[in-house]
Amino acid sequence: MEAARFRGELGARVYASRLLGRDTSLVLHGGGNTSVKIGDILHVKGSGSDLAVVDEGAFAPLHLECVKRVLARERLDNVEMMRLLDACLARRPAPKPSIETLLHAALPFRYVEHTHADTVLAVVNTEDGERIAADLYGELAPLVPYHHSGVELASACRAVLSARGTQRTIGLVLRFHGIVAFGDSARASYENMIRLVTIAEDYLKAKGAWELNSAAQPLPRIDRMALAALRAAASRAAGFPLVMRTERDPLCIAFTRRDDLRTVSQQGPATPQHAVFTKRLPQVGRDVDAFERGYRDYLRRTLGSAADARLDSAPRIVLDAVFGLCALGVNAEYAHIAAECYRHDIEIIVRASAHDVYRAAPERAIAQAELEYGGFERALRERVSRDQPLLGQVALIAPAAHRVQPELPQQLLAQGAAVSVIGGPQETGGIARPAFCMVPDNIEAALDQTVAACGGLDRLYAEPVDEPWVNAVAPLLALSPVAGGIMRSAHQRQTFAQNRP
Repeated sequence: MEAARFRGELGARVYASRLLGRDTSLVLHGGGNTSVKIGDILHVKGSGSDLAVVDEGAFAPLHLECVKRVLARERLDNVEMMRLLDACLARRPAPKPSIETLLHAALPFRYVEHTHADTVLAVVNTEDGERIAADLYGELAPLVPYHHSGVELASACRAVLSARGTQRTIGLVLRFHGIVAFGDSARASYENMIRLVTIAEDYLKAKGAWELNSAAQPLPRIDRMALAALRAAASRAAGFPLVMRTERDPLCIAFTRRDDLRTVSQQGPATPQHAVFTKRLPQVGRDVDAFERGYRDYLRRTLGSAADARLDSAPRIVLDAVFGLCALGVNAEYAHIAAECYRHDIEIIVRASAHDVYRAAPERAIAQAELEYGGFERALRERVSRDQPLLGQVALIAPAAHRVQPELPQQLLAQGAAVSVIGGPQETGGIARPAFCMVPDNIEAALDQTVAACGGLDRLYAEPVDEPWVNAVAPLLALSPVAGGIMRSAHQRQTFAQNRP
């Protein structure tokens, strides 16, 4: 039995955390956090750790009384809070404590779990969400109005629990954020989380709002040149090359073809945490210039000049009735994360709209989250500029070039590129997706798959016998945001103009 491998109170915390982390409808990409209080030590999941694979070393041990003194401060921004929490660590080295550490300290229960459960958000992220939450959960899980993560949220949770909590209370619903459950054992706390989520699921089913009704729809062949032009425009707006992933499954296509798309998609994400990867709003259609103007206006009216050097104005999500869902990121991994976050937003928006009117957090609250946690892409580029000069670029390796240099895919991946290798089945050779894929040796299919996976093409690695590929990729290279070119095995770059058919 798996649970038997985890011993002691911290072991039980690890096991229950992994159970939560395996369910992507509860947590995504470092989201969600859990804790246990053992004696005078608060063990809280480290910031950014994946709940699905945490071990005991992923929990930051903090002196509980020290954390409570931090919580007692009336005014404290999150930068100063994290500095003070660092001084509360009971040992070093240790993971960086979660941004929600004060929330875990504020709740007087041994075990606490916090998730961004999709099902709960689909119930309460609505125009009448406050009443629905009160009717559905009552004293079992009182509703906490939206507050920014950190001191504000922790203080609000403690106040609501004190004013409205009873012996029946097993959790708190966090408006536009998620849910908290607690208990005096790992099992009780975990089961309380599942109970609260199940209540929301049963409500949606009773309202006829559970099924997503995403039947397959006919799709035209994707226009790879139009996709590449979209990626190029977004990269220009960002100021650096972006990888763009395209999702055309029935759920995404059905959402992009909703009659009310320009209303429901422009409310904001299900939780401000998603905006870190997706931005507050998706672009609807292909006009990047219009999105750029609108996003700059939004930043100015919510943040003034505070975001000028931190946040670019390029979209991270594009919704198009033909393309489907296009997700952009500084590399293939972050494009994948943006796509996954917005797919969850789609499910939440569709279900919320089926039983009420979908609503998101106020735009100023979302802007604050973007400012505090966003901007990581620019920081990443600065940090790896020397070691990963190809970050955000897309490389295609032609058959002969791969035979001459079989190590080339790994070299390009190490330099930050997304890589497609021509000629072979859909095998990755042990290299992790989403930055790497094998594409067929049929020219049209290979280029279509590469552009759907990455948004365009910046480099073709080819030998003289690969000339058909050189001719075929020339139009795509002309759209590269980084002056694309043909690369020979001797690593001598030849310009696009020299290789134009």
